[in-house]
Amino acid sequence: MCDCLQQPKDKFFRYADPLADVIVNAAGEGNGFPWHFDINNFTVTLALQNADRGGAFEYAPMIRTNQNENFDEVAKVLNETSDRVISLALEPGDLQLFKGRYSLHRVSPLEGPTPRYVAIFSYVEEPGMVGSVERTRQLYGRTLPIHHERAGRRADALVD
Repeated sequence: MCDCLQQPKDKFFRYADPLADVIVNAAGEGNGFPWHFDINNFTVTLALQNADRGGAFEYAPMIRTNQNENFDEVAKVLNETSDRVISLALEPGDLQLFKGRYSLHRVSPLEGPTPRYVAIFSYVEEPGMVGSVERTRQLYGRTLPIHHERAGRRADALVD
Protein backbone atom coordinates (compact mmCIF):
# COMPACT_ATOMS: atom_id res chain seq x y z
CA MET A 1 0.00 0.00 0.00
CA CYS A 2 2.82 2.42 0.84
CA ASP A 3 4.30 1.95 -2.62
CA CYS A 4 0.97 2.77 -4.30
CA LEU A 5 0.60 5.92 -2.17
CA GLN A 6 4.29 6.84 -2.61
CA GLN A 7 4.56 6.97 1.17
CA PRO A 8 7.56 5.83 3.23
CA LYS A 9 6.76 2.86 5.46
CA ASP A 10 8.02 4.73 8.54
CA LYS A 11 5.34 7.40 7.92
CA PHE A 12 2.33 5.10 7.60
CA PHE A 13 0.25 4.00 10.60
CA ARG A 14 -3.23 2.77 11.34
CA TYR A 15 -5.46 5.62 12.50
CA ALA A 16 -5.79 5.22 16.28
CA ASP A 17 -9.21 6.86 16.47
CA PRO A 18 -11.68 4.27 17.86
CA LEU A 19 -14.62 6.07 16.21
CA ALA A 20 -13.09 6.36 12.76
CA ASP A 21 -10.28 3.91 12.06
CA VAL A 22 -12.50 1.40 10.23
CA ILE A 23 -16.12 2.21 9.43
CA VAL A 24 -18.87 1.25 7.03
CA ASN A 25 -20.53 4.35 5.69
CA ALA A 26 -24.22 4.03 4.81
CA ALA A 27 -26.05 6.77 2.92
CA GLY A 28 -29.57 6.90 1.53
CA GLU A 29 -31.54 8.89 -1.01
CA GLY A 30 -30.87 12.64 -0.97
CA ASN A 31 -27.64 12.20 0.94
CA GLY A 32 -24.08 12.40 -0.27
CA PHE A 33 -21.10 14.16 1.24
CA PRO A 34 -20.18 17.81 0.76
CA TRP A 35 -16.72 18.94 -0.28
CA HIS A 36 -14.22 18.21 2.48
CA PHE A 37 -10.72 17.10 3.41
CA ASP A 38 -10.21 14.08 5.65
CA ILE A 39 -8.79 14.30 9.16
CA ASN A 40 -6.62 11.26 8.45
CA ASN A 41 -3.90 11.33 5.78
CA PHE A 42 -4.74 8.24 3.75
CA THR A 43 -7.93 6.33 3.09
CA VAL A 44 -8.64 2.96 1.57
CA THR A 45 -12.23 2.50 0.49
CA LEU A 46 -14.05 -0.60 -0.67
CA ALA A 47 -17.31 0.04 -2.51
CA LEU A 48 -19.89 -2.46 -1.23
CA GLN A 49 -23.18 -1.29 -2.76
CA ASN A 50 -24.17 1.67 -4.92
CA ALA A 51 -27.35 3.70 -4.75
CA ASP A 52 -29.65 3.44 -7.75
CA ARG A 53 -28.31 6.72 -9.15
CA GLY A 54 -25.85 9.42 -8.14
CA GLY A 55 -23.04 8.85 -5.68
CA ALA A 56 -20.15 9.75 -7.98
CA PHE A 57 -16.87 10.26 -6.13
CA GLU A 58 -15.51 13.67 -7.16
CA TYR A 59 -12.10 14.95 -6.12
CA ALA A 60 -9.39 17.50 -6.79
CA PRO A 61 -6.19 15.48 -6.28
CA MET A 62 -3.42 16.87 -4.10
CA ILE A 63 -4.92 20.37 -4.06
CA ARG A 64 -3.07 21.24 -0.83
CA THR A 65 0.15 20.29 0.95
CA ASN A 66 1.32 20.25 4.56
CA GLN A 67 2.69 23.76 4.00
CA ASN A 68 0.00 25.31 1.81
CA GLU A 69 -3.79 25.26 2.22
CA ASN A 70 -4.13 26.59 -1.36
CA PHE A 71 -7.35 28.45 -0.59
CA ASP A 72 -7.51 29.95 -4.11
CA GLU A 73 -7.76 26.51 -5.74
CA VAL A 74 -10.16 25.29 -3.04
CA ALA A 75 -12.41 28.28 -3.82
CA LYS A 76 -12.39 27.35 -7.51
CA VAL A 77 -13.57 23.82 -6.69
CA LEU A 78 -16.31 25.15 -4.41
CA ASN A 79 -17.36 27.70 -7.07
CA GLU A 80 -17.36 24.99 -9.76
CA THR A 81 -14.71 26.82 -11.83
CA SER A 82 -11.84 24.38 -11.29
CA ASP A 83 -10.43 22.21 -14.05
CA ARG A 84 -8.82 19.91 -11.46
CA VAL A 85 -11.94 17.94 -10.46
CA ILE A 86 -12.08 14.28 -11.46
CA SER A 87 -15.27 12.21 -11.21
CA LEU A 88 -15.22 8.46 -10.62
CA ALA A 89 -18.13 6.03 -10.82
CA LEU A 90 -16.93 3.37 -8.38
CA GLU A 91 -18.56 -0.04 -8.60
CA PRO A 92 -19.07 -2.60 -5.81
CA GLY A 93 -15.77 -4.37 -5.26
CA ASP A 94 -13.66 -1.38 -6.35
CA LEU A 95 -10.80 -0.65 -3.99
CA GLN A 96 -9.53 2.92 -3.87
CA LEU A 97 -6.37 4.24 -2.21
CA PHE A 98 -6.63 7.92 -1.61
CA LYS A 99 -4.82 10.87 0.01
CA GLY A 100 -7.92 12.46 1.51
CA ARG A 101 -6.05 14.92 3.75
CA TYR A 102 -4.64 16.64 0.67
CA SER A 103 -7.36 16.06 -1.94
CA LEU A 104 -10.64 17.95 -1.67
CA HIS A 105 -13.46 15.49 -2.33
CA ARG A 106 -17.18 14.78 -2.13
CA VAL A 107 -19.85 12.24 -3.04
CA SER A 108 -22.65 13.56 -5.24
CA PRO A 109 -26.26 13.23 -3.97
CA LEU A 110 -27.80 9.78 -4.05
CA GLU A 111 -31.08 8.90 -5.74
CA GLY A 112 -33.42 5.94 -5.36
CA PRO A 113 -34.33 3.62 -2.49
CA THR A 114 -31.11 1.56 -2.55
CA PRO A 115 -28.56 2.80 0.02
CA ARG A 116 -24.86 3.26 -0.75
CA TYR A 117 -22.41 1.30 1.43
CA VAL A 118 -18.66 1.89 1.50
CA ALA A 119 -16.08 0.38 3.88
CA ILE A 120 -13.47 2.95 4.89
CA PHE A 121 -10.06 2.16 6.38
CA SER A 122 -8.01 5.12 7.65
CA TYR A 123 -4.26 5.65 8.01
CA VAL A 124 -2.02 8.50 9.18
CA GLU A 125 1.59 9.69 9.04
CA GLU A 126 2.14 9.71 12.83
CA PRO A 127 1.50 6.87 15.31
CA GLY A 128 -1.30 7.24 17.84
CA MET A 129 -3.11 10.04 16.00
CA VAL A 130 -6.85 10.60 16.50
CA GLY A 131 -9.31 13.22 15.27
CA SER A 132 -9.54 16.66 16.80
CA VAL A 133 -12.20 17.20 19.46
CA GLU A 134 -14.18 19.67 17.35
CA ARG A 135 -14.13 17.69 14.08
CA THR A 136 -14.87 14.38 15.80
CA ARG A 137 -17.89 15.93 17.49
CA GLN A 138 -19.06 17.31 14.10
CA LEU A 139 -18.72 13.95 12.37
CA TYR A 140 -19.81 11.50 15.07
CA GLY A 141 -21.83 13.62 17.49
CA ARG A 142 -19.58 12.70 20.40
CA THR A 143 -16.00 12.39 21.56
CA LEU A 144 -14.11 9.96 23.75
CA PRO A 145 -11.45 10.63 26.40
CA ILE A 146 -8.72 9.77 23.87
CA HIS A 147 -9.75 12.77 21.71
CA HIS A 148 -9.21 15.16 24.61
CA GLU A 149 -6.00 13.47 25.77
CA ARG A 150 -4.40 13.72 22.32
CA ALA A 151 -5.78 17.11 21.25
CA GLY A 152 -3.33 19.10 19.14
CA ARG A 153 -1.00 16.19 18.35
CA ARG A 154 -0.80 16.56 14.57
CA ALA A 155 2.16 16.60 12.22
CA ASP A 156 0.57 19.48 10.27
CA ALA A 157 -1.42 22.61 10.97
CA LEU A 158 -3.97 22.14 8.16
CA VAL A 159 -7.59 23.08 8.72
CA ASP A 160 -9.80 20.06 9.42
